Amino acid sequence: MTAPVRTSRVALIDRLAAEWQCLGRTRGAVRALEGIAGRDPQLDLLVNGSPTQPPVCPTPFDLVEHMRRPRGRARREEAARLFRVLLREGGADPFISRMLVQALVPGLVTVARKLRWGQGGEWQDGSEFFGEVLTTTWVVVTEWSGQDRPYAVLDVLSAIRCRLRRQLFRSKQVGARTVSMDPEEFAPPSLRSETGLEELTRLLIDVYGNDVRNDEAQVLYAHHVLGYSITELSSVMGRGRRALSARRDRGGRRLCA
Repeated sequence: MTAPVRTSRVALIDRLAAEWQCLGRTRGAVRALEGIAGRDPQLDLLVNGSPTQPPVCPTPFDLVEHMRRPRGRARREEAARLFRVLLREGGADPFISRMLVQALVPGLVTVARKLRWGQGGEWQDGSEFFGEVLTTTWVVVTEWSGQDRPYAVLDVLSAIRCRLRRQLFRSKQVGARTVSMDPEEFAPPSLRSETGLEELTRLLIDVYGNDVRNDEAQVLYAHHVLGYSITELSSVMGRGRRALSARRDRGGRRLCA
């Protein structure tokens, strides 16, 4: 069983950052970014600048730093939109997927923390679990490259969390076969049986499918099933907490009516 892990002790995160310091500035990386920048005016302005404005993010390293340091709602919305553009254009060059993974690292740490760093699963420690998180992220990003998703960041993080959560469930089911105890009794809150509202929300998402566009359903699913707080959703989606809370409550009333 893995023990709770402090982020500072996950050496893999530090190695990723050190690798990205060099990789994100290489000539090949810059060419990959320039190759897709012209397909979006905002990205093109950031990467190539204009006759009156120098480029703000001439390298992928600069762009990821720009995306990961949003200040205020407008900047959060800009970061989310840039991620959407990169995912949509990701099929043009495999390096774009690497850039997306690096941009997601703070969100991946949150996912790992929500899943208690794999506690109760098949991983030896939190570092090994985070390696699984990165592998799952790479798979999701490469599978979804070329898709244009309005809530790309939230969708990707939700998919990653769902896949890892299923692995945790499977580990617990295996453990239940070898140890005579009720796994429900010992499971952490985030892995216990769903409440009625959670089950209804999951059913609603199943009805809408992978391309769900209903705002209330997305907020309900992310909040009640995946466990994201309204504050976290506000940061990811670029929407105010009050508006998201209203959508959650309104959707909950409709489901339970």
